[in-house]
Order: sequence, then structure tokens, then C-alpha cells
Amino acid sequence: MNKTDFQTEDDLKNYLTSLVLEYASTMNKIEEEICLKEQNQSEIDFFPEFKKLYLPVFEKYCSEKRRIYGGKADSFGIPTKFDGIEKHIECSVDLKNTNRAEVYFKTDNDEDAEYLFVLLRKSNIWRIDNAKVRWYEEEKWDTVIL
Repeated sequence: MNKTDFQTEDDLKNYLTSLVLEYASTMNKIEEEICLKEQNQSEIDFFPEFKKLYLPVFEKYCSEKRRIYGGKADSFGIPTKFDGIEKHIECSVDLKNTNRAEVYFKTDNDEDAEYLFVLLRKSNIWRIDNAKVRWYEEEKWDTVIL
């Protein structure tokens, strides 16, 4: 996760893409598993279990900035937060500077979602700082609460 020596710019871009996909796919899997359990046992509060699974992943992949709403494992559901990202139809990385990058995914899911992740490098470690979502043809990005 803290690999900083990249032979080429493409190596860095591949690393950042993989980092985001690992995070989003893991979070989707956690949401799906909790939702399945909740469907089968609706009388049980699954938020403590969700939080137990969510927080280590969040801490591993996301930046340490103070978040008013995020980082608390306050919601889960179907479709998952990053629905369709695993089977994206388009992906690109824009290296804004040596410490900032944007990773973009276009999906082919039911919502026609596009995701944009902003990553920051601090102490040679890349972390997800924020994420945004929009639907095809829309200009405005909406913030995703991580």
C-alpha cells in the first residue's frame, strides 16, 4: 500500500487504479454481505457488525482528514455505494501533480454511474481523500460520503 517507487507513469497509474478498485470492491462486498444477513434476520441490528468490517478498510485506504459525516459506517444498502465499479467500461487516471491524482470510472450498471476518486500522497503513501458520483450526461458531481 505504501509502494512509492514506480518505474513509469503507467506503473503509478496502474497502482492508483488498483488501490481504488480494492477499496471500492471491498466496501461493496461488505455492504452486500450485511444486506444479505439483514434480509434473513431483519430483527437484528447489523450496524455494529457493519462498522466492525467497515472501519479497518476505511482506515487502510482513506486519508486521515477530519470528516464531519464520513468514516463512521452509518449506512449500507443495495445497490452498494460503488455499484458496478468492478465491471467498469472505462477507467482513467489524471495525475494532477506529484501528490494528487484523480481516478475515474464509468460503469455499465443500472444507474449509469460515473465515479471520481481524489487521491493524495502524504509521506509517500497514496490514500483516497474523497469520492464523487454522477449519472451519465450530468455535469455536476455529487459528493460520496466515504
